[in-house]
Amino acid sequence: MLDDASRPHRRTALVAHELGKYNIDIAALSETRFSGEDSLTEVGKGYTFFWKGLPEDTRRLHRVGFAVRTKLLRNIPESPQGISERLMTWRIPLAKGRFATLISAYAPTLVADDGLKDAFYEVLDSILSKTPSSDKIILMGDFNARVGTDNLLWQGIIGKHGIGNSNSNGLRLLSLCAEHQLIITNTIFQLKNKHKTSWMHPRSKHWHLLDYIITRQQDQHDVSKTQAMRGAECWTDHRLIRSKFQLKIRLQSPDALASYRWKLYEGLSTPQASNPCSNTLNIERAWANLSSAIHTAASESLGLAKKHHQDWFDSNSAEIQHLLEAKHKAYTSHISNPQSSSLLSRWKAIRAETQRQLRTMENEWWLKKAHEIQAFADSNNTHAFYQAVKSLYGPQRHAISPNQNAHSREKHNDSAGITMRNNP
Repeated sequence: MLDDASRPHRRTALVAHELGKYNIDIAALSETRFSGEDSLTEVGKGYTFFWKGLPEDTRRLHRVGFAVRTKLLRNIPESPQGISERLMTWRIPLAKGRFATLISAYAPTLVADDGLKDAFYEVLDSILSKTPSSDKIILMGDFNARVGTDNLLWQGIIGKHGIGNSNSNGLRLLSLCAEHQLIITNTIFQLKNKHKTSWMHPRSKHWHLLDYIITRQQDQHDVSKTQAMRGAECWTDHRLIRSKFQLKIRLQSPDALASYRWKLYEGLSTPQASNPCSNTLNIERAWANLSSAIHTAASESLGLAKKHHQDWFDSNSAEIQHLLEAKHKAYTSHISNPQSSSLLSRWKAIRAETQRQLRTMENEWWLKKAHEIQAFADSNNTHAFYQAVKSLYGPQRHAISPNQNAHSREKHNDSAGITMRNNP
């Protein structure tokens, strides 16, 4: 875990950049350090963040949340439900009338008080027990637990490809999974250890698996792969864990879907699109026709997103992209040769310089906008003044007003919680 001083000011945009790079649709987050229960949208990066934390005047150490592609929210009617600063749930509709309950969790550490651990697992057990049996469950989080490799003792819960030894926190997690017939997907795929482990002990320098993505045993066929993404770098000491699920979110607008299908059919029924491909040139022409038909059908039936706001992060997108690429290249060199002190120093220096330049860009952008707005005010150009003020937004924040349903009316005990570190 890194202290606040080493974290960039606008880390939501940087995290969104990494999530987009790894094609993540929904990510569970931990230790967000945000206060209260709220959300914000990184318009330029295309992600919306939801979180649950403690009040503003309270020391905030944990906090859980979700990050989701903003375009998916139109098909998800319910907002995430904050249970505590360690637990957040989200019920999303799937195709064919099914639902999936997502749980973002951050468990107490190994040295935490047993009472805190008991309270956390009691709340998590209550959430799992109240989840409809027809729902798919995707439990994601930093569990601060090692589950080991004993797949014979924990058959159906641990696969044949676990890693390391178990500890007391791991036994708590395994017992919970056994009670609710869950399987730890990190252990069912044959991968090199460097693609399994998620956290390095600061003193021993040994890598361990502490972050898990867990689902029902009966639904493990939905998972095509779960692995640690070594190249992701989001100012955290844990690696991003990515899992690929074969799930489809239900579209909420049948009319728009029908319109899209019809317009796509019309686009593909043209002579240019229906001609057979007999050579490479025709294949390229057919692909151009297909992509054009899809884009036209989608824009006509679903519409295009309109963006009228301004943000310093988006205005400096090209330069920021260059900085992040340099940082990523230095990080990749470091992890390819972790014993090299020069590569480690170089990566830290570039990361610090990236943060410094980001702050400089932000200050210069706001200073320029301030002069621009002041000029409108001095010239009594009221319309331009208010338009300029309204266009400045940064990440858009919205208060969460969760919809109540039959499964969320009962109050949950807020004495414990759990979350996931930037994990999809």
